[in-house]
Formats: sequence, structure tokens, C-alpha cells
Amino acid sequence: MPVLLLFSLLLITFRSLPAAEHAAKSPNVLLITVDTLRADHLSCYGYGLKTTPYIDKLAAEGVRFERAYTAIPLTGPAHFSLFTSRYPHEHGARRNGVAMASDTAIAAWPQILRANGYRSAAFVSAWPLTARLTGLDAWFDHYDENLTRTYQMVNSSRWAEDVTPLATNWLKQNGQGDKPFFLWVHYFDPHAPYTFRKHFADLARTGVASVQISDAEMRERIRNYDTEVAYTDWYIGKLLSAVDDIQLTDSTLVILMSDHGESLGEHDYVGHGRHLYENILRVPLIMRLPSKVKAGQVISTPVSILDVAPTVLDLTVQSELAQSKAPLRFSGRTLAPSITHQQTLAQRRFYPMTFPGKKGFAPQWLSWIWIRDEELPLRLGYIDRSSKFVWAPEERKLFSYDIGHDPQEMHPRAISAGTGPYEAETERLKSWYSRGLSASGEERTSQKDVEVLKSLGYIQ
Repeated sequence: MPVLLLFSLLLITFRSLPAAEHAAKSPNVLLITVDTLRADHLSCYGYGLKTTPYIDKLAAEGVRFERAYTAIPLTGPAHFSLFTSRYPHEHGARRNGVAMASDTAIAAWPQILRANGYRSAAFVSAWPLTARLTGLDAWFDHYDENLTRTYQMVNSSRWAEDVTPLATNWLKQNGQGDKPFFLWVHYFDPHAPYTFRKHFADLARTGVASVQISDAEMRERIRNYDTEVAYTDWYIGKLLSAVDDIQLTDSTLVILMSDHGESLGEHDYVGHGRHLYENILRVPLIMRLPSKVKAGQVISTPVSILDVAPTVLDLTVQSELAQSKAPLRFSGRTLAPSITHQQTLAQRRFYPMTFPGKKGFAPQWLSWIWIRDEELPLRLGYIDRSSKFVWAPEERKLFSYDIGHDPQEMHPRAISAGTGPYEAETERLKSWYSRGLSASGEERTSQKDVEVLKSLGYIQ
């Protein structure tokens, strides 16, 4: 059966359900994604400064996942993985500026909620998530991307103070209707260039810094980054207050998370997208739903952003999907039993990856000249409990890390190419990767897009 026909039948199956009957029984969903937010700079994750009092409060009222990982440290691809519960090589959007292929049969949970009676809106704050590049607007009733802040001569983003009033106004106008809502609010502020927010510079110290930093430039970068985190937290507090004000706290599933972290100079690297270090892969993940989720939980078992999709569906439209017998397949697993009934969460292996950035621009019809479908990513690895392997295929390098004993990843074990252990591990990684490999997604970048993405550090 052609994939377009299969996907059409899938959505018809969803829409055939009596949405009006079950919609009132389903909780609302508020998804907050904060770009480039590393978990270890939030005070509720043990950071030595009080950067996130409002996020801390959210965590205390719900469940905090101590070790949550992104699938890829790039904004567009990570959000596609979040919404589809598929790895980038499965959904095909492997770079910023590339959308999922239009003929894909992969379902996304914003589509499923919408098909089951949810009204939906998205407010995004950065160029890599614009509708023309991603096609994400097709998944929402309303998609707001009015980017008003100029960076390097181009309006490529907006601040928390810009997007929060828009989102809260939508919430107040649409939050109390006869249908449940799904609202996605995306913040971009902790991303480079790390604007110094002087009103958030005087942060209370809650502990001793785990690592002493001698480099003055790195100290300033971290200071600026922390003020951006605190600034964003302030506006997240305003958004959450709006939920309280219209008395939707008990009936709204709030998910706060990041698409990826950031290296602030560790390993002599600033940014994200090229490496798979912990400070780049590990993200905050917090969920609150007072009617179902016990407050104050902390789950230390490693989880993935791929787990969000099946969890959301289990907490919202599980019974409807069971009736439809829709053929959904996810690479993640539901976390619902562990957060609603404290069931032990099984250990699973996760496979982070990243791909080389585009080095130039050409029209789509000439794309074969300057880019090819990679057989393997720039870096591919796996995380299993406290063990971590990272392979750079083109460099023929493989490193093993013991995260439990070496959380800063300062002492990797190099596994030499051509040896038995190297061949065995890389063969297992290649085999896993090839089983899920799909065609690459649809390239949508124009020359202007390339300039903006280059200014944001996504293109070489």
C-alpha cells in the first residue's frame, strides 16, 4: 500500500472516533521547549546557582527525570524526533532546514491529538522551526512565528518577553472551551550569542561549583548563559501563572524540556551539533499532571525525548487509540506507568547521533553536486546505564566513557581502529543504524535560510 494512502487511512481512523464525546475527558497539554538548555544549569538539577525557581516549583509539583537525553543536538531534527518518537535517520530530517519527506507514513502526536478533537497552537522563537523550513504548521490550527529580533542583520529569533504574552493571550482565549487544547511554546533565549541579562545577574548561590574554571572568557560565557536561563525561567513562570489563573492546573499536562544542551567551552568546544558530550545531549525533562502524576518524583533511570510521544498519548487519548487499533510504531517507550503508578522503569539503550552541516548552498535540483545521503552520521553512539560509546566513522575513532565515575568525560578510553573490540562495536552500531535508515527528508533552504542558519552556527 502506498505510504500516502496508509497515512491517510491512519488519520481517517483517528477522525472516525466520536471526538466530541471523549474530548472533555482528556487533559490539556502544554509543551514548553527551551532551546539549548542543558540540564546541569538548572537549580532543580543541582546547579550551584538559583537559576530556575519557577521551573524548580514545576518539578516539585510533578516528576523530574534526572537523566533525559536528546536524540540529536540540532533544533529542527530534535523536535521532529520529539513529535514522532523516531530517530533522525528514521524520520529523515537530519539537519536544520530539512523537513520530513512529504510521503512519509510516520505519525506525529500533534496530528493525533488534533485528530482526536484537540485545538492546537504553536509559538516558536527561532528560524530553524519556521513553517517553510519544517512544514510543522500543518500539524497545528495556529502557528505563530513572527520573529522580530535581529541577529547579524536578519530577523531570526524572538525573546521570551516577546513570545510569552502571545502564548498567554491564546491560552486565555482558548483554554476554557469545550475542547481540550495542545499549546506548544518554544523559547530560544539560552542559545548563542548568550545575551547578558543584567536584571538576572545576581543569582543566589545554592551550592559549591563542581568544576572550578580558570579561563576568564569561559567564565563570562557561563555567566551570560546563566542569566539567559534565569530570564527565560521568569517568563516561563508567567506562562505557568496563566494556567493557574484560569484554573486549568489540575487538568493540564505540562511538559518542560529542551531539544539539546550546549558546550560552553568544555572539551575546547563551544556550541552543539558536532559532538555527543553529556553537556550537549543531557536535557531537562519535567512533567506535571496533578490529577494523575504524584508530586515530587525523581526518576533516575535514563530516558529519551523519544519517550515523550507515547507518554503523552497514554496520558491523553489512550482509550481512543485502543479503540481505533491504529498501527502506531514508536522508537521510544511510554513513561506513563512509572509516573502514574510508580512502576519500575526498565533500563534501555539510547542511540544519539549527529550529522555534518551543509557546507554550501545550491538549488534543490543541484543538491546532488554538493551533498549526498550519508551512509553513516558524523557521530553515532549509544548510552547504556552508565556506559557510553561514541563513534566517528569518517575519522575511524571510537571512544568509551564511564559516565558514573567520569561525569565530565575527561578520561575516555580510545578503542583503536582495526582491533577486535573496534570492529565488533562499530559493526553493531552499523547494523542498528541500517535497520532504521530511511530516505533523507525534504531540503527546503533558500540562500537567505543558509545565511541565517550559518549565523546561528548550524552551517559551516
